[in-house]
Order: sequence, then structure tokens, then C-alpha cells
Amino acid sequence: MGFHKRYIDDDQVIDLYRKQGNQAVMDWFTKGADAIIVSGDLSEHVLDIIEVAILTKEDKWNKISELISDASIKKGFES
Repeated sequence: MGFHKRYIDDDQVIDLYRKQGNQAVMDWFTKGADAIIVSGDLSEHVLDIIEVAILTKEDKWNKISELISDASIKKGFES
């Protein structure tokens, strides 16, 4: 049995959010990996929010969605 590491960067988070929505992002961070390695402010903030125990699932969902949508708007769209 192996040890599965998942590397996540900001562009992956934004692209996944744009194509599949917030639930896909949440699943990407929480399912199927033994370790998450993040690269970038956005992905680090998303992981921090997911790991905060005092927030409800709905609060996490809303904060992550707002954070990613703001970053997505700032990134803009490529042709």
C-alpha cells in the first residue's frame, strides 16, 4: 500500500472551481490523499479554512467559495 501525496496550486483550485464548482474543490482537498502539499496563497487559505474545527460546514463552504471566486475574477479569463 502506497502513500498518496497530492500537490495543489492556485491555478488548479481556480480551474477546478470554474469547471466543477465548490464541491469539487472541497473533495479535491479532503478525499483520496494521505497528504496535501499546497503551493500558493489561495490554496493555502483554502486548506486552512478546511482544517478550522470551529467553523460549520456551511461557513467553510461560503468562505471558500467567496475566496476562490474573488481570486478567479482577479485572474481573469484566458482566450
